[in-house]
Amino acid sequence: MAAVLFLFTRPLAAQTPAVPADLRAQMDQSRARLCALYGVTDQGCSAPIAVEVAATSQEAAPRWPGLPSYAAGAAEPAAGRLVVVLSRCGPYPFGDAGQTLKHELSHVLLLRALGFSPPRWFDEGLAMRVSAEWGLRDELFAALALPAVAHGSWRLQRVESDFAGGEGQVRRSYALAKGFVRDLFRGDADLSEFLAEARRHGSVERAFQLRFGTTPDGAFQNWAKHLPWWGEWVVALNSPEVLWLVVLVLFLMAAAAAWRRRRKKYQELDD
Repeated sequence: MAAVLFLFTRPLAAQTPAVPADLRAQMDQSRARLCALYGVTDQGCSAPIAVEVAATSQEAAPRWPGLPSYAAGAAEPAAGRLVVVLSRCGPYPFGDAGQTLKHELSHVLLLRALGFSPPRWFDEGLAMRVSAEWGLRDELFAALALPAVAHGSWRLQRVESDFAGGEGQVRRSYALAKGFVRDLFRGDADLSEFLAEARRHGSVERAFQLRFGTTPDGAFQNWAKHLPWWGEWVVALNSPEVLWLVVLVLFLMAAAAAWRRRRKKYQELDD
């Protein structure tokens, strides 16, 4: 079946197919909430957003060139359109169809709120935050990067570039971006004030300097120094000393098992 294009605008309802009730309700609720949170103007909030729902990635590909096969959604904020790929909804970092819709909607409305394109890590981290995607698995994928992050060798530029990498790199970057953005803005009021600052100065980087007294990468490094308690354990368990200790323990266990086998064989020979 061909993908269906839904136009969320007033007068064209009779010309477009019926929108699934659950997605329509979530679209309306999410749009109102995000417009208020991001500070989108009334005109920007009411401007049409084209939502395409495709069954598979192959179905969406002709209209979305470059869409990764594992992606459950994508957005072109400047064009005011987004796509949700139903068959890909579910695996991390994408939630169900409703969450994916909110995630992609965030990209469109954030551009309208700021008036310029934000850094990818900020855009994706904020979209993950507002769509309430995952939780425990965020921590799992972030944990995979914790040793490097804790040792200071992981920079925001690495997070940014990994969004264009393979599926594993993308998952890790989503988890780090979400964790960083989540911890920067504990409440909606903090986030709204920051976005207003960025809008006034036309720059997320400038807003960081004014609000946090450092660059985004500086803030990321400060965040990395205050990883959750289990972050230090992950770092410790990946140290060379611990790895050699594990190797030694495995060697002793293997030697003990071999000794027991030989002893059992000798006992059987005596009989």
